[in-house]
Amino acid sequence: MGEEQKIRVAIAEDIDYLRQDIAGVISEAPGLLLVGQASSGRQIVELAGEQQVDVVLMDIEMERYDSGIQAASEIAQISPDTVFVFLTVHEDDELIYRAFSVAPNIDYIVKSAGYEEIISKIEDAYYGRIKLSPEIRLKLTGEFGRLKKKESSLFYFLNVLMTITPSERELIGLLLEDQTLRQIARARGVELSTIKSQVNTLLKKFHVGRSRDIVELVRILELKSLFVKEE
Repeated sequence: MGEEQKIRVAIAEDIDYLRQDIAGVISEAPGLLLVGQASSGRQIVELAGEQQVDVVLMDIEMERYDSGIQAASEIAQISPDTVFVFLTVHEDDELIYRAFSVAPNIDYIVKSAGYEEIISKIEDAYYGRIKLSPEIRLKLTGEFGRLKKKESSLFYFLNVLMTITPSERELIGLLLEDQTLRQIARARGVELSTIKSQVNTLLKKFHVGRSRDIVELVRILELKSLFVKEE
């Protein structure tokens, strides 16, 4: 097989002996061509900018805990066809979710995997034969479902937000600061019954049963800044 037909692979790994061992295996694989090595996210971005790389075998944690993910995001901007296989020590849910969000063609493998499995992962990723394990598929399905639910809640919340008055917005802000209805009434110089009436109106608008439900929704959607001025 000529070099022009081989899969062009670069490896980014900050543990020297591991990078060199894997590089040696890649160099001996008949269908692969090792085009470069890097020990940091910055180096692999520079390497990918200088030459064609079909697949990057990328350590997630290098100079920073998420250097590989950051580097993959940058490379995907300059080389959309590049495929990434992430190397990781352990299956950290948050890092895996982030890794799968940076580019369309992503796979990952734990560093304890055998070299033959790493080579197979590289070839499968390049040819679009990515097979997610049942565990990671379940994790991703759960995460995407959570995000979809959050997105729906956000649209609903913003629609309700358009109907509330400045006084009601201020009231939500005070509730977010954990003030009681009695404290709010005293601060506003009004009767407690007036504040309770405003709260009941808000509960009807948001279709919830407690003021605490509104507070929790604002916090989950990370919209506190709409109601409370940052110091």
